[in-house]
Amino acid sequence: MTDHENTLSAVQGLPNDEVSARLILEHLFEDLPEAVIIGSLDRRLVMVNAAATRLFRCSKADLTGQPSSTIYASEADFIEQGEKRFNVSASARRDRYVARYRRYDGSVFTGETIGGPINDGHGRATLFMAIVRDVTDKLASDSVLEQLYAISSNAELSFEQSRHAILQLGCEYFGMPLGVVSRIEDRRYEVLDAVDAHDAVQAGQVYDARETHCFEIVSRRGPYAVDRSTHPEICDHPAYQRFGIASYIGAPLYVQGEFVGAIAFSSSESTTEFTDHHLKLVSMFGQWLSHEMDRDAALRELRQAHEQLQRVATQDELTGLGNRRELTDRIRRELDRGRRHGRSVGVALFDFDHFKQINDRYGHAAGDAALQLFARQASNQLRSSDMLGRWGGEEFLLVLPEASAKTAARVVERLLEAVRSADFRAGGYRVALSASAGLTLTDCHEDIDLILSRADKALYEAKRAGRDRFVLLEDDAPTQTQARNAK
Repeated sequence: MTDHENTLSAVQGLPNDEVSARLILEHLFEDLPEAVIIGSLDRRLVMVNAAATRLFRCSKADLTGQPSSTIYASEADFIEQGEKRFNVSASARRDRYVARYRRYDGSVFTGETIGGPINDGHGRATLFMAIVRDVTDKLASDSVLEQLYAISSNAELSFEQSRHAILQLGCEYFGMPLGVVSRIEDRRYEVLDAVDAHDAVQAGQVYDARETHCFEIVSRRGPYAVDRSTHPEICDHPAYQRFGIASYIGAPLYVQGEFVGAIAFSSSESTTEFTDHHLKLVSMFGQWLSHEMDRDAALRELRQAHEQLQRVATQDELTGLGNRRELTDRIRRELDRGRRHGRSVGVALFDFDHFKQINDRYGHAAGDAALQLFARQASNQLRSSDMLGRWGGEEFLLVLPEASAKTAARVVERLLEAVRSADFRAGGYRVALSASAGLTLTDCHEDIDLILSRADKALYEAKRAGRDRFVLLEDDAPTQTQARNAK
C-alpha cells in the first residue's frame, strides 16, 4: 500500500469547503483499482469510488449517506478506529491495520486498511478517508500455509499421520465433509487415505477413475473444481449419479516428477462458487502433499539402500544366508549370553565332499545350485534360535545356542542326511551329494578362534575318516575317539 500512503499525504490541504473537496476527491479516486471511502466528520459515508461498490457489492447510492458503522462487521472495530484515526484530533497516519467489514449482502471480509483525516489548507480536518483492500483470501492462504508447515515440520508425526492431518486441514478450510488422497493408474482409482464425516470412504477401496471427478485432473494435470450451483450439468456425471457428489475441488499429486494421483475434497451439497483463489489454494495442498510424498519416497529409498548395504555386509548373496561377518558376530553374542546363563554353545563346520568335481564336470552354475539347495534344505531342519551361514566357498557354519552334545549331534546328522537324500540334478542327471562336518561344543569361556580352530580340526578328521560323516571334538582329546559316522 505504499502508493496509497503517498496518496493520503497528497490530498492534504484541500479547499476549505466540503463540497469542493468531495468533487476533487471523487475525480481523483474514481478509477483507482482499490476501494476508496470518504466520510464526513460525523462519520457518514459521503463518497465511494467504483472499486468500493465492487468490494461491498452494491451501488454508490446504497452506501452514500449511511453511517460508516454500517460497513463494519464489528461495532468494536468501528469504535476503536474512531478513537485512533477517524476523529478531528487524529493526525494523518500511514500505518496499515486490518478490520472486518460487512458487505451490502451481509457477507463479511477482512480488509487491510490505511486511513485518517483529510485536512484543509489551514490544517483542519474536513473529511475522513480510508483505502481498503480485501485480504481475506491472502490471510486464509497464509494461515493454511502456516498450518501446513506446522504439520510437515512436526517430527513426531509419521508420513501417514502428516498426510491425514493435511486432509483434515483441507476439509476444514474448504468446508467439505470428505477428503481423499488417491492413487490413479490408468482407469484404476484407489483410496490411499480418507477423512470422511460419514465413515463411508476408507483406505483400500478401489473404483473406476472415470466415475470420479479426479479423472478430470488426470487429463488436465492441474487443479479442478466444480459445484452444482454454478455447473448444474454435473448432475449427469457418474460421480453425482453414483456417489451424490455436488461439490468438488482437487489437485494432482506428483512423486519425483511423475503423476501418481490426487488430493480432493467433496460434498453432497453445493458449497461455494469456486474462484481462482480456491484453485490456487487446493494446488498448494497438492504441492505440499507431493513434497511430503517425495520426502517419504526418498526416506524409503534411503532405508532400502541402508538395508541393502546391511545385507551386502552381513548376507551371502548366493544363498541368502548370513555371511562370515554375521556368523562371527552371532557366535560372539551367543558366547556372551552363554557365559551369563551358564549354557553351552555348539559350533559345526560343514564342507561339501568332492565339490570341485561337480564344478569341473557340470559347471559352476551346478555348483552354485548345490550350495543353494543345501542352504534351503538345511534351513528347514533348524530351530528358530539356530543360525546357519556360509563360511566361505563350499563351507557352511552352524551355530547352536544352548545345545548339549547329544542335541548338537542329532541336528548335524539331520543336515547331513538332508544333503545325502537331496534330489539334485545337473546336466540332465541325478547327482549324488554328500558333506562332511566337524562339530564342537564350548562352555563359552574360551576364545572364539580356539572354538573355530577345533571345529575345523574336527572337519579335517571327518574328511580323513572317509567323508560323508561328522566328527565331534569337545576338547583337545584325541579325535579318533570322538568320530561318529553319520550313516
